[in-house]
Amino acid sequence: MIEGYPDETSVVPGGRLVLRVSTDAPAFRVVLHRCGAQLEPVAESGWLDGGHAPHHLPFQDWGRPGIGLHGAELAGWTGYPLDIPTGSRPGIYLAVLVEGDGRGNPLRPPAVPVPDARSAQALFVVRAAQPRAPILYKLPLLTYHAYNLGAPRRGPSWCLYSVPAPGSLPAPTPPSVSVRRPGGGTGGTPWDIGNFDPFDPTPRQTFVHWDAPFVSWLERSGYDVDYCTDLDLHRNPRLLDRHRLLVGAGHDEYWSDAMREHTERFVQGGGNVAFFGGNSCWWRVEFDDQSSFRRVATWSDPAGPDRPENLLTGVSFRNGGERDRDDHPQPVGYRVQHADHWVYAGTGLGDGAVVGGGPTEYLVGYECDGAHFDRGRLARGRPAEPTGDDGTPHDFTILGVGDAGGSGWGLGNRAATMGLHTPGGTVFTAATTDWPRVLAAGRSPEVEQLTHNVLDRLGDGSPR
Repeated sequence: MIEGYPDETSVVPGGRLVLRVSTDAPAFRVVLHRCGAQLEPVAESGWLDGGHAPHHLPFQDWGRPGIGLHGAELAGWTGYPLDIPTGSRPGIYLAVLVEGDGRGNPLRPPAVPVPDARSAQALFVVRAAQPRAPILYKLPLLTYHAYNLGAPRRGPSWCLYSVPAPGSLPAPTPPSVSVRRPGGGTGGTPWDIGNFDPFDPTPRQTFVHWDAPFVSWLERSGYDVDYCTDLDLHRNPRLLDRHRLLVGAGHDEYWSDAMREHTERFVQGGGNVAFFGGNSCWWRVEFDDQSSFRRVATWSDPAGPDRPENLLTGVSFRNGGERDRDDHPQPVGYRVQHADHWVYAGTGLGDGAVVGGGPTEYLVGYECDGAHFDRGRLARGRPAEPTGDDGTPHDFTILGVGDAGGSGWGLGNRAATMGLHTPGGTVFTAATTDWPRVLAAGRSPEVEQLTHNVLDRLGDGSPR
């Protein structure tokens, strides 16, 4: 058994990464892979002395001594410093932990690594020392950890979806979870691992499901990209200053006040954002310390903060939906409107055409977002326009409507709405978690062209 996690989830080339590791093996080594167009091995450590440490409680920093159940004293996990070579490319990296017998031999033949595992792996980002790329891709670390159960068979374990009953365990109120523990994209068990995706058997709420396919497509397509995590955006108000476009994909659900403020200021100053996902910016979170956070409300909660995410994204999960059955009765794509818009350039699509609605596509998938609009306009053959009564800006242009109501599921207006608005810079939303899956599968040239159009238009030019 071996588990690990990074003290800090991002590091610059030439910096030092501290991995916290617990193992019952006498020794282990670390093999680093970069997750780009392909999974590429880039470096490895020598053999390191192994040591076992107890599981802490989910809200604790596992690198520090703590108090567990029934007052048990818990030793902090040992930190192993690894120097990141000066010439390392910015990107998303996978640390694979290989157990050894203490005599220079692995305990078992090495498996072919994949960026998903219940143990023996940890995810981190190498940031550019001097930001240089026009596009900055953000990894949704807080969403990963909100769903992260860690290793439930090896100790007390919960996440923000399975908190213990008040008083049953020593959990804070409201409950919180720490990013300094195993899991968080890989190396742990997501709470909804049984929520099977018929198009992709990898677990949702892990890096491999949405982000890895999108990043692979970006790099195969030749885009110059820098990388960061939620924590970088949360902590650094100037992080976005030298980029043209902030990109997120898949399921970017959890946002802090600072993340949102830094992004909105960037857009007001002329920067651009592209949300190639759904259920975006849904939960507002607060940090209790440097590593643990809790969710306090949805951003649109009238009791507070009453700052609908639509103000930034243009859309909300309140008007989209969640697929309640993985065998839902019919595929849903986007019915095109305003086909003369630059987003549709080169697609050959006309008004009324459907993109991503094929039997193997289901572009409007697992979770989707929408702007509220008058459905009567569609019935009269007129383009949908936002009413604005849910917080969507009036200048939000609805470019495609995915009618979730006809598929037997949906919330509020029961429709996903792809579109954009321009509150300074431009904010585009694909409004569905499954955009990366359809894009990376290569079965929809129209989805690929739409993605190219957004990235090329909003991410062009030199870094700001």
